[in-house]
Amino acid sequence: MLTSTESSILDMKFSPSERAPDLEASSPCPTIIEPPKGLLRRYLSSNISSRKTEYVLLLCWFTTGLLDSTIFNAYSTFVSMQTGNTMFLGLGASNFDVTSRPYGWAKSLVSLVCFVLGALFFSRFGTYFRAPRRGTLAVSFLIQASIVLLCAILVQTGAVEGRLEYIGENIDWIHIVPIALLSFQAPGQVWLSRDLQFAEVSTVVVSTMLYDFGSDPELFRKGNGKRKRRFMGFCALLVGAVAGGWITKETGHITVPMWVGGSLKLGIAGAWVIWPAEERKRWWGC
Repeated sequence: MLTSTESSILDMKFSPSERAPDLEASSPCPTIIEPPKGLLRRYLSSNISSRKTEYVLLLCWFTTGLLDSTIFNAYSTFVSMQTGNTMFLGLGASNFDVTSRPYGWAKSLVSLVCFVLGALFFSRFGTYFRAPRRGTLAVSFLIQASIVLLCAILVQTGAVEGRLEYIGENIDWIHIVPIALLSFQAPGQVWLSRDLQFAEVSTVVVSTMLYDFGSDPELFRKGNGKRKRRFMGFCALLVGAVAGGWITKETGHITVPMWVGGSLKLGIAGAWVIWPAEERKRWWGC
């Protein structure tokens, strides 16, 4: 046991630089900023793991095919596939489809504008609230689901005509409402694919994806994840389009596909709440 005098002598003998280093101060571990206090806020602020999230994108592909085929059957326009709408807009400008689709170009123009506005909204929303936080993803899909379900309610109650036999060639401007709303929510899926680092499956664009699929230099390599996601995305889109067309043909109404699409997006929003969290990578010794 050192006396106070001996301790003073040791302090004078060794300079500060010769003393034992402060291991805590010199630790190579990065400073980790803790999430907000509160169990719920901490949970919702955690980043989700990207493992298996490609299966969520497959549901998004299916929903795209389901809604696009349904809306096209009813209103002769798309809400996700904007390449087709661009062609319709060009045909309208050239007076080519004046008799077959009077003012059809107006529907396509509304869809194009609302799609761009939706892209602006969801991209800024994800950036501001720092996706892929589980709360950000859940709220994003909750917004999308609410929009689709709102359209289903409008059609179900008769506020917007959804019976195919009563939807004529002449435009009814109330049809613009579901077209605008559904087009606005569609970019939320594209934003998700970008945020999860799966740019090869945007859940909307098919032509580019098919080119990337065919031109992939590792197309026949075993374990090619991008090839698998592109192929499965195309199949999901096709199945969704077949389902949308078949349901509207059998029921003569567009309500059911909207309820299905909205329910799927609502289910995805709930899935983000319970999705496994991203594993925090820590330095050795931290």
